[in-house]
Amino acid sequence: MKRTITTILLSTLLIVSYSQSTDSITNTSVDTITEPIIIESKLISKSVDEFTDEVDYFVEGMVFYADGGDLKTEGMIMQLFLKSKNEKLKAGTMYFKVAGMTGCIDKGSTLIVMFENGTKTTLTNFNSFSCKGVNYFSIAGKEDLFKNNKIKALKYTNKRTYESMVVKNNMTDDNKTHLMNILLEIDKINSGEVTVGLTKE
Repeated sequence: MKRTITTILLSTLLIVSYSQSTDSITNTSVDTITEPIIIESKLISKSVDEFTDEVDYFVEGMVFYADGGDLKTEGMIMQLFLKSKNEKLKAGTMYFKVAGMTGCIDKGSTLIVMFENGTKTTLTNFNSFSCKGVNYFSIAGKEDLFKNNKIKALKYTNKRTYESMVVKNNMTDDNKTHLMNILLEIDKINSGEVTVGLTKE
């Protein structure tokens, strides 16, 4: 008789335990399906014109301080402009301002980029003329190079004066990976892994 009662109690406990386990699995599955995780980019944002619905994408610039400079007024400012084509985001023109050099600059001034793997590439300014140190470069066709390699050093040369500025010893970890991180983020956005939020005013 005692054995029969014990058997009944064990059977009841097993049924209740199985029922609770099944409910737990079902609820977890439902929660996972109905609450997808949305990741918003921390590097790239956008603004939308309320009249034309035109979308502009924005990414923060990066300061590179010149070797031997005062770490305040001598260096380079780099900002990559972004554009959208066929609903895909891509790198556009690179805005590049040099501060602390004398004289105006002209089309044809160069930026040599040295990567940590030893590879080098030269970008050529296509901005016609500027007395404010403004250059425009293109990395079209070189996106994979910048995406897969950290920058080791930069050397800018003014075509008009032949004056140069180097950033190597003052190259920070953020400097090294700035363009790499932006280009990798673009890939995540285009694949739908990351979304683009509105620029905060």
